[in-house]
Amino acid sequence: MPTPNTTNDWDEGVRIGVPTAGRAAAPVASRPELGGLPPPARPDPELREGETELGRPPQVPSGLALLSDEDRTRLRQLEEEQAARDIAEAELLLASDPSGLGWLGWFGSPLAFAFLVGMAGLAGLFVFNQVLSALNTLAAQPQWAQYAGYGGLILLGGCVLYAALRLAVLYARLRRNRQLRLKGLAELAKRTRLRWLAAAMSAEAKGQMERYLREYPLDSEKDRRALAKLGLTDDAQVRLVRVREELLDPGRFASTEQWVTRFRDGFQAELDAAADARVRYWASRIWVITAVAPNAVVDTGATLFYTFSMLADLCRVYNLRAGRTGTAVLLGRVFFNAYLAGQGTEWEKLAEDQYDQLFHEAMGVVGLGVGSNVVGKLLGKVGARATTGYLNRVLLIRLGRYATRLLRPVSRD
Repeated sequence: MPTPNTTNDWDEGVRIGVPTAGRAAAPVASRPELGGLPPPARPDPELREGETELGRPPQVPSGLALLSDEDRTRLRQLEEEQAARDIAEAELLLASDPSGLGWLGWFGSPLAFAFLVGMAGLAGLFVFNQVLSALNTLAAQPQWAQYAGYGGLILLGGCVLYAALRLAVLYARLRRNRQLRLKGLAELAKRTRLRWLAAAMSAEAKGQMERYLREYPLDSEKDRRALAKLGLTDDAQVRLVRVREELLDPGRFASTEQWVTRFRDGFQAELDAAADARVRYWASRIWVITAVAPNAVVDTGATLFYTFSMLADLCRVYNLRAGRTGTAVLLGRVFFNAYLAGQGTEWEKLAEDQYDQLFHEAMGVVGLGVGSNVVGKLLGKVGARATTGYLNRVLLIRLGRYATRLLRPVSRD
């Protein structure tokens, strides 16, 4: 049996990491752990010119030079552009677009103002024609009826003008709402690339909300009486004051997200309840007035008066006004509702025919006589008027909910 080459076996065993099968172990004289001598050191490899220990030649840029002033300017410009994109993305995450036209981009605002101009022109033309018709009708009436009619038209016009001016004054005095998205705040905190902006943008948004809390009128007796007229009872005002004190305490909340959640659920929820009650208050009145109004002029005037009054109350409840695009959409819908209210005669005739046919068939089944036709026509007319008034109520409620969505400091999505 041949004697194994111990030196080669040791070296190969070191290279492989485990003893090679079928070979004898190294003798004691060559194993340091057993007190023997260590194996002889292997010489360092000799590298040829141009080679490295990584097995590839060194790579040096062909055009290596110092940065010039132009290069530094370009790099600084690229950094500023990237920072601007990051800030725009962060603002897009935080800012909410309650008008519903954000998907149109920069087309949204021009389209909203075009809608406003179109609806204002349509409603103005309709009101002008109806007023001329009413004046011609009054001219054929007795003198006492003319005075009463002229006085009623002047009173109605004055009420509409007062409500519109009141809303305009509030808009000039109040601060524009910059609605905050709670989901966007949470999403911004998750973005690794935008994490450097998360703290700054969150602090800025929280500062704006704290300013809103300090400016909200809850301190003087006059402000409290005004809020009580808007549906915020004494108990609700006490809760608002308590929540405001919690929110203005700098050490109360651990994160901005918790702070905004408390604001939405504790402070804004009270305002939402009062705003909803105010919308229903004006909707009930427009239902009654437009149901008993004698002509289209009164329908249109009453709709304008109650709508402007409702919007003014909502602005006072939230102590904010809507943005430009939201305001354009709001006013466009105001004039559109007023135009539809003036067209109530056509809807009334259609509803009256349907009610008349329904009652006529019902009376025929019961077997009542000719007098039932008169009763059916009367009930049909009353039902038609109530139906048109209810349609105006529904339109006003929808408009009020849209306005509430525009005025909330924190979105509810």
